[in-house]
Amino acid sequence: MSKSPAKEHIAVIDIGSNAVRLVIFDAADRAPVRIHNERNICSLGSDLGLTGRLNPEGVEKAMDSLGRFSGLISAMGIKTIHAVATAALRDAEDGAEFAKRVKKEFGLSIRVIDGDEEARLAGIGVMMNGLGTGGIIGDYGGGSLELIVIESGKIQHKHSLPIGSHRLQALKTREARIKAIDTALDGVSFLKKHTGRDFYALGGAWRAMAKAHMTVTDHPLRVIDHYAIGGKAAQEYADVLSRQSLGTLEKTSGFSKKRVQDIGVAALALERVFARLKPSRLVFSGTGLREGLVFDSLPPKVQREDALIASARKMVVYDGRDPELSSYTKLMQWMLPLFPGAPAPFLRLLEAACLVSDISWAEHEDYQAGPAFDRLLVAPLYGADHPARAFLALSTYVRYAGKPPKGAASVDQVALVTGLALRLAYALTGGVLDLLKYSQMKVTPKHVTLTLQGKGAALKGSFVQDALDLLANALGREGKID
Repeated sequence: MSKSPAKEHIAVIDIGSNAVRLVIFDAADRAPVRIHNERNICSLGSDLGLTGRLNPEGVEKAMDSLGRFSGLISAMGIKTIHAVATAALRDAEDGAEFAKRVKKEFGLSIRVIDGDEEARLAGIGVMMNGLGTGGIIGDYGGGSLELIVIESGKIQHKHSLPIGSHRLQALKTREARIKAIDTALDGVSFLKKHTGRDFYALGGAWRAMAKAHMTVTDHPLRVIDHYAIGGKAAQEYADVLSRQSLGTLEKTSGFSKKRVQDIGVAALALERVFARLKPSRLVFSGTGLREGLVFDSLPPKVQREDALIASARKMVVYDGRDPELSSYTKLMQWMLPLFPGAPAPFLRLLEAACLVSDISWAEHEDYQAGPAFDRLLVAPLYGADHPARAFLALSTYVRYAGKPPKGAASVDQVALVTGLALRLAYALTGGVLDLLKYSQMKVTPKHVTLTLQGKGAALKGSFVQDALDLLANALGREGKID
């Protein structure tokens, strides 16, 4: 049972060398949710390395897609449209002609952005997702590779290299491709100063590699966003992929027929970059240029909001029983005595856990825990790495079920305590969190004491005592109501 707030949708059209994509976001805010995401592999730039012009067949495919996109945007009444084109249109001899045709036939004004602007937008698209406070961002596409150095959340250097998948595929030998990649990298002077750092990857081919790696390693959480691999292991994996035949890649790694054409050269490019940078980790980003376009249009005050908290607040707006965000702030303050001296990163997670703690309120009471757990593992949460998702999913599951999921090999104790405290709060108040102001918790070496005052004195009972006992036992103490 979801309710959608009345906000103006945002349409982003991204015309790349490989794919033409439409993404419609629910609103221009700190945590925009994709409500429609459509991609068509047109290979506009597949002939650039040979003819310097757009692929004629790809042009017609792209025009078909753009006609459909225009129709959808019109039917939805969307007024704010960001339509951009990258390497294929800016480098092709007939790129301007294509843009004029789109304007004439569909009324869409395409902004052809240069390499620096593409790198900037990709960079802020990664950073707005809570990634990239320091390190190097790599955005790999059909026409180019953008490399962006970031320090303290700000872009310091950026460089666009003409070694996208279509350009490398035009070179017929592995040796020629390696020479082209290495020669391009030789021209990036800042690389030598940024070795051993995290590398943040985006782009369709590299994300497909992440998906395949999760399958091969049986990673328990199939979310590409924030998926991390050790730098050395990532380089070895890329090297293996770069040496496989197209048939082998399609059979053994699960790549689609449309995507498999790009994987070999994309993997080779990643391996050569890593041979120089020797990064500590490879971290994949689920956001990039398209999200960067939305973020770039926001007021500075909104841009400074925490990504995870903004995402959690949006879940409250869509699915919360109590739309007053201040209620969840009171809930967090009520729980703080359980976590004395907690560091700021945990308090951020705790705030998010409180915000999402009631997302299954409208489900049948016997089936609230499982859906909440599954949903939070894969929800469109910005700024949440995989451990954070696991924490939120587990604490919310325990809030509903009172015990960890069946079959769990180990349980994060802090998540368990968080979930049991949430369970106690909802047991005490029946979901009317404002009633928490009549109670407080205190932890001593022997007891977890729940003190009820004023109107709160009438709320005591065995139901509340049972919930308090679960929490106290998890802390190795006894529960007491005063």
